[in-house]
Amino acid sequence: MSTMISNAGSEIAVITVSEGITPRHFEVENGEAFQDEHSAGDPHVWWDPDNVVIWTQNIAAALAEADPQHSADYAANSAQYINRLHELDTWISTQSSRVPPERRSIVTDHMLFGYFAEKYDYKVIGAVIPSYSSSAQPSAKDLAALEDSITQFGVKAILVGNTVNPALARRVAEDTGVQLVQFYSGSLSDTEGPAATYVEYMEYNVNAILGALED
Repeated sequence: MSTMISNAGSEIAVITVSEGITPRHFEVENGEAFQDEHSAGDPHVWWDPDNVVIWTQNIAAALAEADPQHSADYAANSAQYINRLHELDTWISTQSSRVPPERRSIVTDHMLFGYFAEKYDYKVIGAVIPSYSSSAQPSAKDLAALEDSITQFGVKAILVGNTVNPALARRVAEDTGVQLVQFYSGSLSDTEGPAATYVEYMEYNVNAILGALED
């Protein structure tokens, strides 16, 4: 990303769309901050629609500053989209209420559901890869501890992103007898797919999560 910014030239404004979002920090059991390439904070901020509202506001403000002639258009379009994000937030809360909080325990392929879990009262029991990055590798001890937690907390499924190799997650699922459920993680589907927009992406994933928890 830094190379891309450098190649763009100094005359190009760089906008930090996450300005104003308080990042979450992953902690291991002993309370020490987890250290990896994302040690500055959990980067998966889009799992809370409130954070995407902040993105939208920051983008609209930047566009209005760069193109003041059309600032009213940017303001109107952003307001319309923010209203849609609030509707999405309400829908997720309503859908999640179908499952009692004590049954909202999830396991994922890596640590990316923190914002979602915090906002909608889910509990992330663990991850196949105990990292923010799907490229990290768990130890045998990590996997054994995760399998024990899945059994202890009655986890019903392991959620695996569509861009992640599911081999490790499949092994854990087979060992524990739980479902393996695929969801969209770091990218949307193509335009003909079920997650072609951010709102559709969130709706698809929430339905996948709830489908697993309600079985």
